[in-house]
Amino acid sequence: MYKKIYAERIKGKKNQYFINLWTDEGYEKIHWHNVAYVECDENVHVARGLNGEYLKRIENWKYSPSKDSPYYHLNTPNLHWHDIPAHQKFLIEKYGINDIPSTTHKELFFDIECEMGDALTPEYIKSAPKRITSIAWYDKQAKEGTPKWGIVILDEKNQLEHTISKNNREIIPCKTEEDLLKVFITKFREIDPDVIVGWNSDYFDIPYLYWRTCNVLGEEIASYYSPIGIVRETPWYNKRRVGGQYIQIAGVESLDYMCLHKKYSWADEPSMRLDAIGEKYVGMNKIEYEGNLDDLFKSDINKFIKYNFVDVEILKLLDEKLGYLALTYNLAHKGKHNYQEVYANTKTQDGAISAHLLSQQIIPPPKDINPYVKRDKDGSILSYAGGYLFCPQAGLYNYMFDEDLTSLYPSIIMTVNIGKETMMGRIIDADDRNNRLGLNDLKAKDSKEEILVENPKRQRTKITIKDLIEVIEERNWSISANGVMFKTDRESVLSTILKKWFDERVLYKGKMQKAFKSGDKELGEGYHMKQYTMKILLNSLYGATALGSFRYGNVVLSEAITLSGQRIIQESALCANRHMNKVIKNGK
Repeated sequence: MYKKIYAERIKGKKNQYFINLWTDEGYEKIHWHNVAYVECDENVHVARGLNGEYLKRIENWKYSPSKDSPYYHLNTPNLHWHDIPAHQKFLIEKYGINDIPSTTHKELFFDIECEMGDALTPEYIKSAPKRITSIAWYDKQAKEGTPKWGIVILDEKNQLEHTISKNNREIIPCKTEEDLLKVFITKFREIDPDVIVGWNSDYFDIPYLYWRTCNVLGEEIASYYSPIGIVRETPWYNKRRVGGQYIQIAGVESLDYMCLHKKYSWADEPSMRLDAIGEKYVGMNKIEYEGNLDDLFKSDINKFIKYNFVDVEILKLLDEKLGYLALTYNLAHKGKHNYQEVYANTKTQDGAISAHLLSQQIIPPPKDINPYVKRDKDGSILSYAGGYLFCPQAGLYNYMFDEDLTSLYPSIIMTVNIGKETMMGRIIDADDRNNRLGLNDLKAKDSKEEILVENPKRQRTKITIKDLIEVIEERNWSISANGVMFKTDRESVLSTILKKWFDERVLYKGKMQKAFKSGDKELGEGYHMKQYTMKILLNSLYGATALGSFRYGNVVLSEAITLSGQRIIQESALCANRHMNKVIKNGK
């Protein structure tokens, strides 16, 4: 399987790329033509879309993200398979549903220290005005006889010697910052890491190291961090981060362990400082010192070295404890994308479902040009209903019970058959802002009453409740609590993928238990990570449906899930209470 990928657009060639691909077998550069599909007549089609559309393959097409016409081919907006990033599309086409990650990643944990400066704004980091005083690293896959630990450090006073300590730590003193950066680049090229790991490294260490190298040695030398000589600025992948640029080193995957912890832990951490997280999870703190780091560097260079090493060691121990790198590899290979793209909210789900569809000879659909947005009468955007929050009344109770509805949202999606392609319309109740309408709610109303109904093309008409119920029952449609109707004669893609993921998780859990029982801890932990990957995908699919970046959902579907969940919880609580009251009353 792949370890890294970088899509390089070929200048002057429309939709053509050089795909730089690193696998277990090595590196290769592939000339690749990006294609799309456009809707056509039945007699010329070569493929089908999710909704049965007839499609033909095209190579000369244009992607235009304008407000009026986001996607077009000449004057035709009906493009498919065009709005997926080139590198992800290539991986989906090449590997399909094969999601086994590589086991030969070369991982480099690192940390840089520099002279004290002003507030670490994006502008300050890009200017990189202060000297880098040391860079420490841990080479996890270092060859036998080669030190796993290393540090390059500025030593203007000649206090140190180039040594390899008894604990396999190489200390390389440098008289100038220029020498320090040259030595580190040489070491970096020798190690040739697939993945570099730091703490807050995407927002500080990597951009500061790159820009400082540009300042001291020039952009050409700074490009040597990449095995193919390409380093570029891209917008922050995390849009919640205001301002600044993300430095992408082509051929080197960067993973910020602070960001991974925020994504995977779900813990409400009082502090995201490395020392706080290290103390909590691995019982290890940063080295304490008086004053600031500049003072420590000047007064006690050996303690400064230890400080830098400890920062890296905490990172190493955190991954040994938490396993976020392995989890990232598993998720990325599921979604067929770069490792740092796990931070994107829908990238993995989108890619995994698209790969599944393509394996069934179905071309994935385009994203909605105009996704559903719920609006009030005055045109203002309405938020959709969330989960059910029960507020218990304070008091003294003789009997209490609790209930747990396992996999509630995934079960609703599968039971109701929720999906964009199975959605047949929705009921609009002007008297209810949240459209809380299920089949039983309809039957409780006056059958002669007219009600507003919206079809999938968002055209509205009025129909009597009696006629509507007859249509729903005759065609065996399901209906969610917010009045959205779904056909059941074909399984939605969301239902299909959830069932597939459920089966995979059960399979991996069984293999995990068998491996642990046989004493094979390494194999058991591998299967544990696979089943945990499936758990994350199962639990996060609902959240993806509410995001505009997810091609297989919209906000109406999200509300169908949450309101149906509310109704199920409320009804199950009533049933449980009635049963318990009966049991208590009868003394049984």
